[in-house]
Amino acid sequence: MAKSVTFQTKQDVAVRIITEATMGTSPTDTAYTTMAVTDFSFSETNGHTLGVSPPRVGPGGMAQSDDMVRWQKHDTMYEISMTFHATAQSVNRVCLALYGDGDGQNDLLGNMPSVTAFTHGASNAVPVTISFEGGAHDGGTTDMYFTSCLCTGLTLAGDISSNGGVVLGTATFVTAYAPTEAALTLSGTETTLAAQITLFNIHDLQTTTLDGEDILLYSFDVNISRPVNRIGFDPDNSYRPNGYSIGGYEVTGNLTCKRDGEVDDAINNAAGMALVLDTAVFQIAGDKVYVDNAGISFDDDGWKQTIPLRFTYNKAAVTNSVIRIDTVAD
Repeated sequence: MAKSVTFQTKQDVAVRIITEATMGTSPTDTAYTTMAVTDFSFSETNGHTLGVSPPRVGPGGMAQSDDMVRWQKHDTMYEISMTFHATAQSVNRVCLALYGDGDGQNDLLGNMPSVTAFTHGASNAVPVTISFEGGAHDGGTTDMYFTSCLCTGLTLAGDISSNGGVVLGTATFVTAYAPTEAALTLSGTETTLAAQITLFNIHDLQTTTLDGEDILLYSFDVNISRPVNRIGFDPDNSYRPNGYSIGGYEVTGNLTCKRDGEVDDAINNAAGMALVLDTAVFQIAGDKVYVDNAGISFDDDGWKQTIPLRFTYNKAAVTNSVIRIDTVAD
């Protein structure tokens, strides 16, 4: 048999997030977003771990038979990661998948999420299908797609000396459904790459305040994460899950800025403070942010303050905001 001449490269693959209506089913006629990715990865289709029995002791054979090993299909979770330009459309779609608000204000509230358990076959628009066009082993017109993925995390990071200042997002998703290698022809409304022309850039920041103090910012990152667990398995249907459960959100971040009196005033606050990073189009804001062990970087181009942050909501109401990732012009 001749060796195959097919191959895949990232330049030939489009990455799409597709809205679902029923958990466990990948639709073809619903809205989808083609993500402005710069990099991506996903789990191998046959990446099951191998369960192995301990060998016997005593005479009569101490090696392992083929009946002492099995693929562990019942607890498999496939992971997808994508890094993308922080355009409004891409950020909005990931925020919608992660905490249910993707309208442009993208406000994570203290009482979110509204749904904490997901059941196979039930109507639900939170899980998404993620498609890698031409991403199957055969490449070409054969796609690789992952059904009913839940978002486990989003990181936004910008550095004034890297990537031209463009803020990059990294989103992670998991699914307990085995991926499919087949053509997925989509007929729904597409949010195209051509529509994603405005980028979040750290050079465009007009407001950079912590506790109302103006800080000279070199870099920042914010991270929203939550756990997702698979529930059960169906051995008669490719070990698909019975459902998912999810845990609470943890929101953290980091600032690197010039070390000066303004910063000293900002971080000397044990009661929580406001953070605002605003370009007049894109904004990251937290109303009750705490500093977690600030440090110093003794750089030759000037000392810098490193400020780890934790975002919380004001306990006066569970509907108060933890973090806002606004993508709409002021």
